[in-house]
Amino acid sequence: MKHIFHLGRIPALSVAEIQAIFKKIEIDYNVNFVSSKVLILDIKNKIDFSDLLPQMGGTIKIAEVLGEYKNLNGALEKAASFVEELNRKKPGKKIIGYSIYFTQNKNKNKAPEILEKTRKKFVEIKKSCPENSSVRIIFPNKNMELKSVSVFKNKIIKKGAEFNFLFLPPLTPQPPSIPPYQREGKETIHPLSGEEHISPSDKEEFFFSPPDKGGLGGVILSKTTAIQDIESYSSRDYDRPGKNAKIGIIPPKLAQIMINLAQIKKGEVILDPFCGIGTILQEALLNDYKVIGSDANGDQVANSKKNLEWISKKYILKYPDYKIFQSDTRSIIKKIKCNSVDAIVTESTLGPIYEKVPSQAEIRHNYNRFVKMYAGFFQIAKLILRKRRRIVITIPAYKMKDGKYITAPFIDRLEKIGYSVVSLLNREFITKDIKITDRNSIIYDRPNQIVAREVIVFENK
Repeated sequence: MKHIFHLGRIPALSVAEIQAIFKKIEIDYNVNFVSSKVLILDIKNKIDFSDLLPQMGGTIKIAEVLGEYKNLNGALEKAASFVEELNRKKPGKKIIGYSIYFTQNKNKNKAPEILEKTRKKFVEIKKSCPENSSVRIIFPNKNMELKSVSVFKNKIIKKGAEFNFLFLPPLTPQPPSIPPYQREGKETIHPLSGEEHISPSDKEEFFFSPPDKGGLGGVILSKTTAIQDIESYSSRDYDRPGKNAKIGIIPPKLAQIMINLAQIKKGEVILDPFCGIGTILQEALLNDYKVIGSDANGDQVANSKKNLEWISKKYILKYPDYKIFQSDTRSIIKKIKCNSVDAIVTESTLGPIYEKVPSQAEIRHNYNRFVKMYAGFFQIAKLILRKRRRIVITIPAYKMKDGKYITAPFIDRLEKIGYSVVSLLNREFITKDIKITDRNSIIYDRPNQIVAREVIVFENK
């Protein structure tokens, strides 16, 4: 069955997390379509996404595909028939919502016409309800999308349905410089219809892209099956008792993604040796891992303990016991047994925060300072981390005026002491929209941010 994953702000991280989770729980799938906004997968296994999504920091919502249509009319009729069937099976009051998505921004000039046509159809759907049923329609705003918090608060998934109309650009032949969806040989498969197309030559490949003369392609209708609980993430970020406004804090969603990239089993041990106020530790506890945290700063250790106590009272934890202590990385071996940790997930200091781009000399100075800390930490990590297990870490990256990043030059030193950099994405996921660095890491940044996070994964050989 085909499912649509609506991706977060850093789509490469969202896709990397999905790939990591599906590999760990042995989900069989085929990739149908990849863009900066959505990932469409044909999934062979039956999955309860309402249980899985709360563990995924990078996916906003997951929807089950109901049909694929040449134009909006077919999708609207299918939505109407679905509501009609819902009224027959479940009389009474229902809440229906819908969102409209484009995979190509250039097609948004058709948005007003599409929005009005869809609105009229759902008004008709509301009026056509039988006497024993009623429907409340929640309409999207001019952005054409219902906010996640609105879907979650109104319990649309439980009380009715949220429909998603996804407009895809048509299938047209393109030069091979952009990654294709194809089989071996000259034949290529349309990602959605499954129909075969024969390429005129080995050099011509098919994939979704706007045709030369513009226009929209097909429309996919889907029904939301799970949606991210934004308020829960916000509470875990801002309602915690232990805070430090002077130190940058890793967002809970990013912490959750990094934990999933570690690819370890539930109940295994995660260590954060630069735990700060405990964001990674709290997300690991919530996802059923055992945790150990340490930090050289005593105040941070105290804040981390406060926050984990708060999490333990607020949520039901499978493994409520945790260990947090003050230590620098050189002394951590005295408190943790050798070969006892299943994954290290951490963010060390990002260094100075800049309002304007620093000079390359200053960036080199920062990295020279970091290299001693990282080299010492990775040496100690080899003793406490099990073989073939992972370190998931963020390292500062500096955004230059041309939009490119300067990244840490000392990664090769870490490889020489017995680590390998893990490739975060299979080739089938890498497109012009899903960006990774030359060394298979992913940049997590924000608009106008100079110091970004480079998310990189190492394996202990």
